[in-house]
Amino acid sequence: MKLMNISIALAVAFGFAAVAPAQVIIRHGHRPTVISGPTNQTGLNAIQSDLISAIGSMKSALPIYDGNRVRAIHAAHNALVLVDHAIAGARAAKRPSPTVTDHVKFANAKSKYNQQQIAASQTSMEEGLNYLKLAYRDLEATVGSTPNKQGIKAGELIQKSEREAATALALHGNRA
Repeated sequence: MKLMNISIALAVAFGFAAVAPAQVIIRHGHRPTVISGPTNQTGLNAIQSDLISAIGSMKSALPIYDGNRVRAIHAAHNALVLVDHAIAGARAAKRPSPTVTDHVKFANAKSKYNQQQIAASQTSMEEGLNYLKLAYRDLEATVGSTPNKQGIKAGELIQKSEREAATALALHGNRA
């Protein structure tokens, strides 16, 4: 009888022990900032790289997009910050916010820049938009069908950035 009681107690203890590693322990009130349940480090690194490339491409474009380029860059930067936190947690390095302006109005762009400069700027914006689309596809592949709040927010920011970049391209005749 004693052996049976001990066996039952051990079975229950092993049952709890088997489930315990799957639980998240929150210490000192900090919640983990993971974009999805099981993190895919390679996918997060790909998203990070895509967003850095998108921001760089859009920053190299001319300041002729009536604020759409700026809003696209800032939305992509905010998504990048979320990805940084998903990768490194609380110890993620703080990325400085990009300081960009679209100080030349769309209507005045052709008087300030020639057609080749505007075409090169459009190419940079298109490249940035393509990187944003790639970042969103990588995000979908990384988070799967069960994203958490950070994953959803990152997706919304990337989509906002895509819309703003597409609007900027449309101002000067989108070739994409």
